[in-house]
Amino acid sequence: MITIIAKFDVTNVEEFKKCAVNVVRDTRKEKGNLAYKIYQDRKDPSKFTFIEEWLNDTAIEQHNNAKHFLKFLEDIKPITNGEVQIEQLSKVPSVFC
Repeated sequence: MITIIAKFDVTNVEEFKKCAVNVVRDTRKEKGNLAYKIYQDRKDPSKFTFIEEWLNDTAIEQHNNAKHFLKFLEDIKPITNGEVQIEQLSKVPSVFC
């Protein structure tokens, strides 16, 4: 399993939320998607974080090329400050997890 954390800083919160609704709905239907959630910062409402879980790299690649995801990126371009911060993580095997 691969976890992705993607952070966005936006200039128009309501417009970003409208765009996010569609990408979240459609991404959750994708083969290989295990979880796809969006969070809004409690102190700074213009900051959003997606926490995603994927089965493998193939699923991530298919998502990155999906029409709904590419449309989301295009739609948010004018309302996003700076670059999206993206981290890809692998779970550390442990008897405690």
